Amino acid sequence: MIDPPEADPRAVYLRRRALAVAGAVLGVILLVWLISGLVGSDEEPQVQGAAVQVPASAPPSTVSSPPASSSTAAPTSSAAVQSPAPPPAPPPDPNQPCPDAATIVTVELGAPSYQVGQRPKLSLVVVNSGAVPCTRDLGHELRELLITTPDGATRIWSSNDCYSPKGPEPTILQPGERKQYDVSWAGRTSAPGCPSKRSAVPAGTYAVTPKLGGLVGPAVPLVLTPR
Repeated sequence: MIDPPEADPRAVYLRRRALAVAGAVLGVILLVWLISGLVGSDEEPQVQGAAVQVPASAPPSTVSSPPASSSTAAPTSSAAVQSPAPPPAPPPDPNQPCPDAATIVTVELGAPSYQVGQRPKLSLVVVNSGAVPCTRDLGHELRELLITTPDGATRIWSSNDCYSPKGPEPTILQPGERKQYDVSWAGRTSAPGCPSKRSAVPAGTYAVTPKLGGLVGPAVPLVLTPR
């Protein structure tokens, strides 16, 4: 019987070395696969957890209608209920008659006293005291200055006694406007119809009363002093 030749010890060593290296490589591959699997399984729940936490951590919506919108609606609503501005009132008619309540009649004297023989200056003044223009008849027959004794009992002189009427004189008076009519008194008596017999008025105190038709103003004292 022939014995088989003995194996080469060097070849056996190389085979064993190759097997060891292959086993080591295979172990490294298995280790890497296991680590990657563990890492992947650990990261996936974190991603899912983050996805679940995003809605929970988001702040609640605080957006609301700005106050300006409500304040803007208010003017629109008020503008809708506002009525249009009324048309301007027409100007007052100046041809409307001046009422007695808006007509002031006074008398003014050129001086508080005169000597007997002088001609006192007397003025009848008409003023529109109203707020609107109006018309008043200022005819001569309506304008009168009357001189009497202080108590008014004795009639001495009238500016209309010796003047013939000249008809009506409708006059427009603006608010606050005044009309003045001057008369010089000769210092003598008179009577309606202007009789020719007239007497000189002696020294003393008399009253001058202004009139405009039926409107009578306050009397003013007139003093005549001796020469």
